[in-house]
Amino acid sequence: MASHGAMKEAAATEPPRHKIPPKELEHIRLTPAENGGVSAEHHFTSYEHKPEMHVFAAGQHKELMVHLSKHLGMSMPGKSKTDSAESKEQESSEHEE
Repeated sequence: MASHGAMKEAAATEPPRHKIPPKELEHIRLTPAENGGVSAEHHFTSYEHKPEMHVFAAGQHKELMVHLSKHLGMSMPGKSKTDSAESKEQESSEHEE
């Protein structure tokens, strides 16, 4: 069995582990969905983070706009900050269910 000193030396010579970069949104690709709605595919700056797909049904235009405004940092025309915050809370609770 290797001594404690030998194991410590071996651990010091191992290559450092690759640190995964933070998940940063590069772009969102919108395409027609099979259900008649829209697919929002999130693409990230680093290959370690795979694209994420979010599908919205044909009648979910408001939910799609709230989703896009949240991820792209946009504000919806005609909405106050209070309305926008309430919409974000509603969207996050819907995605958790």
